Formats: sequence, structure tokens, C-alpha cells
Amino acid sequence: MKSLDVVSICNALVDILVTAAERDIEQLALTKGIMHLVDDQRQQQVIQHFSKQQTTQELGGSSMNAIRSLAALGARTSFAGTVGEDTYGKSIETRMQDLGIKAHLRHAPAHTGLCFILVTPDGERTMNTSLGASCLFDEAIVPADDIAKAKIFHFSGYQWANSGQIRAIKKALEIAKANDTLVSFDLADPFVVRNCRDEFIPLIKEYADIVFSNREETRLLFDVSPEEAAKRLTDMGCTAAIKLGAEGALVSNAKETVHVKPVPTTVVDTTAAGDMFAAGFLYGVTRQKPLAVCGELAAVLASDVISRLGATVSADALKHAQRLAN
Repeated sequence: MKSLDVVSICNALVDILVTAAERDIEQLALTKGIMHLVDDQRQQQVIQHFSKQQTTQELGGSSMNAIRSLAALGARTSFAGTVGEDTYGKSIETRMQDLGIKAHLRHAPAHTGLCFILVTPDGERTMNTSLGASCLFDEAIVPADDIAKAKIFHFSGYQWANSGQIRAIKKALEIAKANDTLVSFDLADPFVVRNCRDEFIPLIKEYADIVFSNREETRLLFDVSPEEAAKRLTDMGCTAAIKLGAEGALVSNAKETVHVKPVPTTVVDTTAAGDMFAAGFLYGVTRQKPLAVCGELAAVLASDVISRLGATVSADALKHAQRLAN
């Protein structure tokens, strides 16, 4: 029997969100809609640009976003990462404790990772990430017992950033494989797929049971349509969950393909939409729900989070998802 639902290793970040205009993107010479890895000096330049504007703060990091929403749904979760000895690090620890997430946080000699997110009127988010302590982990941080006891080990492509992180994820994957723990892989970002495609494809073939991507990430991975990409992933033995924006999503396994209808909403902020999609889908998997229900749960959480500023799902959406999964 598995005593945990979902375990993850990821960059432990604090997200700070601010409403931005198109001219802010231009003035800061940013590429809209992607994640920029920046040093501390550049991060402070961006933050200073918005020094007079109100901001919103929440736990960040792709897999952390999914884990905290799973915890809010009542799933049994565990998370491993590194933080600094600072106020942001303490806020991450406190928030995880409040959510009931089993925490494996180590402290590193650097500031806690920070992602400053610009949200433009069209709801698009442009991320500026200073990783700090968040990327300073290796195999020593891997929660082997928790992975062995979990139904799912979930990680994202953002972890393919340095040799220490890669070694940690590979160790976790071997533990998962040896203990019949499902492996869930979120491709994370077009920036990451573009740089790591040749490593991701064999990784998926060897370890992945569930793969999350969006249209652009899928194109960069296989250079085919979402439908053909879903077939390639299922031929590799994976369940494919491909997000198609306003067109909904395509979810597929060896037995069936389901087109998930989008949930109508007004887009305010797309931050963490993919992470919440993953959270809803994985919640359905841990509850042994059919593929169509897993897709519906994913759509409910993703549509809700984009309807407001900040990467947090509403209480109403959580209740809706819990009803669907019962």
C-alpha cells in the first residue's frame, strides 16, 4: 500500500507577481511569455522598475505549485528542495507546514530563489527567475523513503539546470522505477525543451508514465502536431496530457484519446496554469479516475487559476474538483 499520493523535487521559490503594461516589457528588454534566468543584479533592476506598484506573493516553482494545490485538495504530498537562511526561506517553510505538505527542505549558503512575474493585460506572464539557493541540491536531498511510498513522483524540466539537480532527479527516477511509483514529467517551458530535447526524449522512453506539455513544447520536442505527438508518447508507454490553450486539451493513453473541453473563463493571469492542470490531472490519477475525469479535473483547476492574479486556486474550484473525484 502506498502511504503518499504525490512526491516532488523542485526549485523552492517565492513568486512575486505584478501587473505590467506592454511598455514595461519593452523598456526592460524582455521576451514576453517566457522564463528568463537572471542574476541577482538583473533581478533587482526588474524589481526596482515596479517599486511603486502593489505585488502578490505565493509559493513558487513549477512542481511546488502543483504540490500545494494537491495538498489543498486533500492529497498526501511530500516535497524536497533547498532554501536560504532568510525571510523568504522561512515563509516557504511556514506555508508548507500550513498546507500539510511533508517538507524536506535543506538550507544552502545563498538567498532563497525568487521569481518576479510580470502579468500583462492579455493575461500572459513573463518570468524573471533568480534561482539562488533553489538549484543548490544534489542526490543527498532525494527523499528515497517517500518516493518508494508514493503513488506518483512528479518533476519538471526546470530541474535540468545543472549537474547536481540532474543527478538528484535521476536517482529519484531509479527509486521510483524500483518501487512501482508512477513517474510524472512536466516539460515545463519552451525555453527548457529547446535546450534539452535530446536528453528529454530518452528520459521519457525510459522512465515516464505521464507527460505534460503544451502545444509549443510538443512542437519543439517532436516537430509534429499535438495529435501525432500524443500518439508518439502513448507508443512509448506514456499517458499524454497536451494543453491546447483556448481549445482545451488532448489527453491520451494506450486505450483511448479524449479531447478535454475548455472551461469558459476570463483570462487575467496565466501564471501556473500548466502546474494547476497537472495538479488536477494527478489528483484524478491518485483517485483512480477514468482518463476523461482526470482531464476534466485538470481543466477545472487550470481555468480557475487564470481567472485572477496570483497562482492560487479558489476554494470553490477545489470543492468542485473534490466532488468530481468522489
